[in-house]
Amino acid sequence: MKRLQRQLCASLFAALCGTAVCGPAAGPTYRSVGPDGKIIYSDRKPTDPQVRTRELGQTVTAPLLAPAVAPFDLRPATALSPGARPAGGDAPQVDVSGTPFPPGLPDAILDVLVHQFFVQTLVETCGHLRPAFTERYQGGVRNWRDRNAEILAKSNRISFARFTGEQRDVLRATARARLGQLLPPPDGAPEDKMAWCDRMSTDLARRQFELVGDMRVAPILNFEMP
Repeated sequence: MKRLQRQLCASLFAALCGTAVCGPAAGPTYRSVGPDGKIIYSDRKPTDPQVRTRELGQTVTAPLLAPAVAPFDLRPATALSPGARPAGGDAPQVDVSGTPFPPGLPDAILDVLVHQFFVQTLVETCGHLRPAFTERYQGGVRNWRDRNAEILAKSNRISFARFTGEQRDVLRATARARLGQLLPPPDGAPEDKMAWCDRMSTDLARRQFELVGDMRVAPILNFEMP
């Protein structure tokens, strides 16, 4: 019995000494993956930017959206681009229920938002520049919304049912940043802005900016609402 008590006491002491009771705890351990794919564990954080590193024991959450690698194109994509999430064991982003998003869903919602912001800005900007053509711009936007109504409605339902308020803020902020790439410069000449309005409204009427048939929004169409 005494031997068992001594063993229990020794085990308890060892466990306590693994914490701050017996002094400072050991430093963090880093898991690094080099350019050649070799995995290294170390107590020192690598400084080489080509080495992917994360601290063990820390929860790492992947970004909600894939980083933009090129200016946004309003025209439909005919194929899905490969995922651009960071590698290295990052945890997937999750929805309001704690369930990981299906691959590509946040980016698909973002694509719909960019298109919505664009057509709204088109009618506002061009209607201000050319009041006589306001009805033409408004009619083009109404027709676009009617043609893409199913995708717009489902994207909106998913956004409010599965995304947190903070996630929706991220989506809207990113959409507005990408929208800025599509608009004429604020200090541009009026004639250049009017030419932009003529070109964009014509392309809209010719169905150059449709969500229907755009492979980027496929995750929305494939998503099953509860």
